[in-house]
Amino acid sequence: MSVGALLIALLVGGVLGYYLPFSRTQQIGDGIIFVGLAILLIAIGAQLGGDDQILQDLNTIGGSALVLCLGTIIGSIMCVYLSLVITSIADPLSAPSEENELTDQGSPSERGADGFDWKITALIFISLVVGLRFSTIGLSEHLVTSLGFISDYALLALLFGVGVTVGSDTEALRHIVHIGWAVLLIPVAVAVGGILGGVLVGMVINMPVTHAAAVAAGFGWYSYAGVVVFDLGGMKLGAIAFLANLFREIVTFLVLPAVTKYFGGVTSIAPGGATTMDVTLPLIQRVSGEKFVIPALINGLVLSVTATVLIPIILEI
Repeated sequence: MSVGALLIALLVGGVLGYYLPFSRTQQIGDGIIFVGLAILLIAIGAQLGGDDQILQDLNTIGGSALVLCLGTIIGSIMCVYLSLVITSIADPLSAPSEENELTDQGSPSERGADGFDWKITALIFISLVVGLRFSTIGLSEHLVTSLGFISDYALLALLFGVGVTVGSDTEALRHIVHIGWAVLLIPVAVAVGGILGGVLVGMVINMPVTHAAAVAAGFGWYSYAGVVVFDLGGMKLGAIAFLANLFREIVTFLVLPAVTKYFGGVTSIAPGGATTMDVTLPLIQRVSGEKFVIPALINGLVLSVTATVLIPIILEI
């Protein structure tokens, strides 16, 4: 699957999402993502379960993923903190008059009191189990080839759905204009710091720079990073990308209170990466305050879009 085809699918989806007149455009995009992700995960499960070498190296893969996770989180925290020191990035967030107006707005991250998306978690678990089950019944070579062929189109559908969802979210642009464009420095710092941190720890564990950078560029979006890296970088790297970004989401819940206490509210946005628009948003609101909700939403949205572009480009270098 070429990078150009992936980017075109994302762009076409974004344009259609922006201009489609339907009131439920975001739900349509979410449905496309849901189906595409399920097909991709079933294919991944079937191929992983049929590869004895991957199963034997599972401990090594998990260790590498944890190291990369910690490197990306530390890198993002330090880069955002340094940005605060040398710029006035926090100024647009200091006006209390904007706080209530912005936080009263609805957001695509409303998933319940704890912010946990049970649907996507169940989808990932069930799809992987189904794929692993397929691998135990001894699929023919023809069926394995067909799975790879189908997964290519499912990946295009996934990116198209992402584009539709992002393009239809016109509220995000209005929030950016209202708060000030300086708020975009937050996702830039999170991305640069995370990738640098991932590359540095990747060098320690003898991982190629492009591989470590691609894993780090998932920014915690494990469902996307895993399937795309799997498709473009191979099974082992895909498994590392999936676990490293899953670990990032989990570790964020553990370190966020301490990060907020010692580094400040804006820096609390850094560990979660792309998950700050959904799963980790309620915790940011709880420990950092209401005025950081919209910047966290914008951070997650920008990093999600960035991940869809960066991962394929990095793996093509």
